[in-house]
Amino acid sequence: MKTDLNLLRVLLAIHETGSVTAAAQRLGISQPAASAALGRLRRALGDPLFVRRGLNMHATPLAQGILGKTREVIDIIDHDILAPPTFDPAGYTGEVVLCLSEIGEVVLLPALYRSLRKRAPGLVIKTISLGPEELDQAMHDGRVDMAIGYFPDLTSADIYQQRLFSHVLACMVRQGHPVKGSRMTLAQFRQAEHLLVRDGSRTMEMYEQHILSQGIQRKVGLRMSHYMSVPGLVEESDLVVVLPRIIAEQFARSAALRVLEPPAGIPHYDLKQYWHRRYHHDPRIAWLRKAAFEIFEGYLQMPTKLTRDPERRKPPQARAAP
Repeated sequence: MKTDLNLLRVLLAIHETGSVTAAAQRLGISQPAASAALGRLRRALGDPLFVRRGLNMHATPLAQGILGKTREVIDIIDHDILAPPTFDPAGYTGEVVLCLSEIGEVVLLPALYRSLRKRAPGLVIKTISLGPEELDQAMHDGRVDMAIGYFPDLTSADIYQQRLFSHVLACMVRQGHPVKGSRMTLAQFRQAEHLLVRDGSRTMEMYEQHILSQGIQRKVGLRMSHYMSVPGLVEESDLVVVLPRIIAEQFARSAALRVLEPPAGIPHYDLKQYWHRRYHHDPRIAWLRKAAFEIFEGYLQMPTKLTRDPERRKPPQARAAP
């Protein structure tokens, strides 16, 4: 026999309150609805279930026999199955998977590691780098929990995003480079020999688009796929490299390098965190994105704001990265 769970709730409420009217009030339904539910149960079980004595309804032996199991089943459903899920970072011993670019690992990962491990000592952090199509699918499948950085290709309406802070670009040269002063002029920029880094991410795409849109021609002397060799190469040559200022300043602290302001008009770009709509209400992901936002709020003294209301879905064109 198939029985509506709500009928069993009515059965239990009548037993505990002693009347159909009081049971209806407890359950937030009308008295006729409670009476109808009791009638359905009586017909289904072939038993009156309750008989009236004075002002109260008293369970029959059949009803008494099923009330204990009914209470147990409803408690399991209410407290184990339908209860809002929770996440305890202090006791968590699992893994979170973040997609970061090479620059993201240098800039973001140290702060993320220190703060997340302080909040969740048993947490294991794993970082990977994926192309945009694979990343979208990996976030849908739950193989990647969040992406943090500059990912303008994540345009699916199922991807939520939140701005963390803006990167400022800078030029980096060796100490004693022919360019003097704190800013490189556009003429000096054009005349210099450049080092270009392509690490497989989209981090510098906006800068490259700006260069092309302005018709700025550069003399490229060296192309590379990683950043770790940049300081030594720049320190021993007259090459100029453009990269996020925070990276340039880190390199300059350990090598004979100078950090210069780029020519006027070089744009900033926003770094954001991204997560899939499918996991928006997952308590672990909700904790992770809240922690990441708190870690980077005001980072590099740049203002922060939401670029999208996480509670609403918007068409991709309304969410295009700047």
